[in-house]
Amino acid sequence: MSTPPSDEAMSDYVEDLLDATRAEEDPLTGLPNRAGLLRALDTRRAQRVPTAVAVLGLDNFRSISVTLGPGMADTMLQVVAARLLARLPTDAFLARLDGDEFAIALSVLGQKPRATEALLNAILLDLAQPCEVDMHRVHLDACVGVLLDAADDEAAPGPLIPGTADDDGATDSLELVARAQLAMHYAKRSRGQTLRRFEPSMRTEAIDRRRLDLELRRAAGEGEFELHYQPQIDLETGRPTGAEALLRWRHPERGLLMPVDFIEALAMSGIAATVGWWILDQACRDAATWPKIDGHAMTVSVNLFPSQFGHEDFLHEVDAALRNSGLPPQSLELELTETIALRDDGGAAATLQALRGRGVKAAYDDFGTGYASLSMLHHLAVDRVKIDRSFVRDVMEDRGDAAIVRSILLIARNFDMQVTAEGVESAPQADFLRKLGCDEVQGFYYSQALPLADFGHWLSGYERRRASIARIE
Repeated sequence: MSTPPSDEAMSDYVEDLLDATRAEEDPLTGLPNRAGLLRALDTRRAQRVPTAVAVLGLDNFRSISVTLGPGMADTMLQVVAARLLARLPTDAFLARLDGDEFAIALSVLGQKPRATEALLNAILLDLAQPCEVDMHRVHLDACVGVLLDAADDEAAPGPLIPGTADDDGATDSLELVARAQLAMHYAKRSRGQTLRRFEPSMRTEAIDRRRLDLELRRAAGEGEFELHYQPQIDLETGRPTGAEALLRWRHPERGLLMPVDFIEALAMSGIAATVGWWILDQACRDAATWPKIDGHAMTVSVNLFPSQFGHEDFLHEVDAALRNSGLPPQSLELELTETIALRDDGGAAATLQALRGRGVKAAYDDFGTGYASLSMLHHLAVDRVKIDRSFVRDVMEDRGDAAIVRSILLIARNFDMQVTAEGVESAPQADFLRKLGCDEVQGFYYSQALPLADFGHWLSGYERRRASIARIE
């Protein structure tokens, strides 16, 4: 007869089991963590249980954390966990990943993908319902990415089993989660209650983006970026009032690359803020060398990356760029995009007020292209709005575009803001905008974006023309 284990041995054994359990548990929500999820997926795959993997991410969680505090943010994560558990079937496996992301493993045996999508869409609607927490009414939006085993209802009579010969290459559980997570990030681009299925092209694009990111990091380290300047013109006088600094990439193999080839990837890169500070500093240094035109100082407009505006060093970097260059604050205008406005965490208005206190101007770029533009004007006090080139291109022929331009000009006047129209390519366009009351324009009709030396020559040419006209008069 074997000797029973001692109390001490039993205690150690139980403690080891508890330690193993705690290692796979999220302490905040009590849900399994990433390690627990991967173990559960490994088990399901070993048992050949067809499984859909979904990753859900909250859209405005950072805003809650900043405005209401980390304690409230933790409470909201617990609320999300409770709502998910209440909606999911009993055989679903729910885990919390990092930050505001949750993962769901759903058994799809005998189910069509549309049934899984319907469940996930119902979850998004549940999460969108407001809730009262500590006297605060909080709204949440979420997006979800899902890796489904079947391509579609008609083409696939039943789900495929991950890891079998019929699978498309997802050979481990970590890869399954990564693919669902990638689809979730695609869903987040659409903002709010969006579901996206994983598609192989997403992975291809992600690999391409990673390669591009590595190239961008190399380019930043080796000084391959340069600034070109596009003149901005006062419509009443024809006088250049300033220029917008536009980034170019002098690629060693592909030549001079336009922003369309890399700017989106750069904005999402970890080096975006670093490159942005360089742009700000260099643009201020260049603008400090520009002459006065007809007795008026020129202004340089600098586009901001989203990662810059909310950065803790933002105002310090602006001050340093002005100090190092000697450029007067009144000669600097910073352009905000809708992306920056939509990510407002409550501090944007204070930051803009601090800029104005310094004398720095702010502009709202690509105005009218997004649904948030009008509402942002109420709490983001900017000095100028810029009409996107998409409305200017057909403003002479398209009544809808003309109506939008008129509306923007009216709104800007009511808010006491200046207006610049982008993408002006002809004299009739410029004259049409002038008659509508537009203040300034820029576009190929006046000049393309020019390297610093060429921009200097362009300014000299303007001054020579003005001098010649003055002599004639």
